[in-house]
Amino acid sequence: MKLSNKLLSNISVASVCTLLWIWVLPGTIALRHGLLGIGCIAGVLLIKENWSKLSSAKLNLIPLYLISSLFVWVGIHYLFFSLNPALELSEIKGLWARSFAGCIMAIGFGLALCQHNQLRKYFYISIFAVPLLNLIVYVIACIQAGGLVKPMDFFQFYFAKIETAYFGAIATVVAIANLIYLLFGQKRSNAYFQAALYFLGIALVLLSDFVANTKNGIAITLSLCILFLLVILGKVLFGSKGSKISAGILWVLMLLMLAFAWQGHKSFAYKGWDTIFEDVKVAIEIDKNTQWQRKEGTVEPPLNSLNLPASLNTYSRFAYGIVGIRLIGNHPFGYGSINQSFNGLQTYENIYHEHEGQVHSGWIDFGLAFGLPGLSIIFLSLVAIFFIGLKQKSILSLIAVLFSIMLIPFGLIAEISYKQYFEATLFFITFSSTIVAFVGVQKSDQKL
Repeated sequence: MKLSNKLLSNISVASVCTLLWIWVLPGTIALRHGLLGIGCIAGVLLIKENWSKLSSAKLNLIPLYLISSLFVWVGIHYLFFSLNPALELSEIKGLWARSFAGCIMAIGFGLALCQHNQLRKYFYISIFAVPLLNLIVYVIACIQAGGLVKPMDFFQFYFAKIETAYFGAIATVVAIANLIYLLFGQKRSNAYFQAALYFLGIALVLLSDFVANTKNGIAITLSLCILFLLVILGKVLFGSKGSKISAGILWVLMLLMLAFAWQGHKSFAYKGWDTIFEDVKVAIEIDKNTQWQRKEGTVEPPLNSLNLPASLNTYSRFAYGIVGIRLIGNHPFGYGSINQSFNGLQTYENIYHEHEGQVHSGWIDFGLAFGLPGLSIIFLSLVAIFFIGLKQKSILSLIAVLFSIMLIPFGLIAEISYKQYFEATLFFITFSSTIVAFVGVQKSDQKL
């Protein structure tokens, strides 16, 4: 029995959206693997059914070609450049195999959303699952405590800050892309209602970042919102009279929300924002200040120019980053492990270190793992997504473009190249690559 395109698309979207809802919940590894398998099979069948259309995309396929070449580079690296073949092979059999299945799943998901507009709403809703679940857990924590829990004391969550920040950033991308579409696209009767929902969605993300006390989440969400404010400003200055009023109201509301969010975060967050520049100065002097070699928190950070101890979080991140960049310079082809390259290269060079984790910068971590060739492939794919998607002017392409804009700075400050977060990164890059490839070969009824 041959499964129809619509049924396969429904299966693909259902598996991805369910995965988004359960991703952060404990004890769901087996279910996640099952959904990955279902989504991968649906992806294979959707690729087969749409092969003629997809292959006709020609130059628009460049991002997908680049992502495919990343897996080829991993194989070449293992054969010729690996500094720890046993560890690299174990990750190829595990993490990279799941990543490959995730990429097939992402292609099928992208094809499904491109062809069936009615399925997109399920993605738009599900991408807000992590921020929503985070707030639900926070409310439960407040009920248990008998009052409001300060963000810095909120350790009752099921998942790490990176998940709050990462999925919150992607949710913000989806919300802002749809708000831009509503501002610049054809007017619809329910446009104001939809705009209000997406505005509340951004507020949900900011509130989730606030209670999780994640600087990365606050920083990237505020940055995306500032970008949106600039877009709205252009609409106010150059739009028609009617659109200027609605855009102006949205601009004021967004500005007020950002001001409250920033002030609230500064009031309850750990110290660090006020002295960040002074702290960075002492952090990058890795040969003079060697506290980074000790386990984080076991020794006091060095004094900054204000004669105050540097913020531990800021000091560690920037010190590790400088060490990581130096190691990439010494080993431009990388160590070969997504999860252990920073630790492995320090051991390889006989550098004393007690920290065995990541650099805390996704791009530096990936550079340590697969070197400058691996980084080049990822960055070229994001640049290609940006330029190809920018010319297409469809709502899905706009989401892909904003995702590529968001991921580059976010990857500098967040652990997007670690364990399941790396798998998610490849999934969304492949998803965006599929969108810009397939939108170009079919007529879209949602133009800006």
